[in-house]
Amino acid sequence: MRFIKLGLISIVGLFVVIFLLSLLLPSRAIVSRAITINRPYDSVLAKLRDMREWEKWNLLLRDSSLSNKKFEANSFTATEMSVEMSGQDSTGLKTLWKRRGQDPVTSGLGVTAASSQTIVQWYFDFNVGWYPWEKFGSIIFDKQLGPPMEKSLDELKKLCENN
Repeated sequence: MRFIKLGLISIVGLFVVIFLLSLLLPSRAIVSRAITINRPYDSVLAKLRDMREWEKWNLLLRDSSLSNKKFEANSFTATEMSVEMSGQDSTGLKTLWKRRGQDPVTSGLGVTAASSQTIVQWYFDFNVGWYPWEKFGSIIFDKQLGPPMEKSLDELKKLCENN
């Protein structure tokens, strides 16, 4: 009986320590990547504003696990997820990514002109719940999304610079 009581107290104590550590982590996670493209601002922004062009460069939407893909001017839909344009201005655009069974995620593509070059910054903004496993899980968002975002931006650069 003494060992069972010690085991239960240890488990509860460990959970409390993990919970308190998770409170130190932020409730918001942002994954961001940027690239410089040697093309004028207007030509790059035109490729970003038309989501039909995203099929040519965005690896997250070209994923083979997505079925029934449909690219339209302001949206992308597939059976498993959808992406909708939620705002545009002269500095870029914002999108809302919705995956079945998950909370929507805000994303954006910021575009800045720099002489004959254009800087494109792509970010995902996650709101993380208060559960410890959600907070600790947010640590790996950068490792999951970063590499495909970098490759996608490289594809965008090739697409813009070759046209």
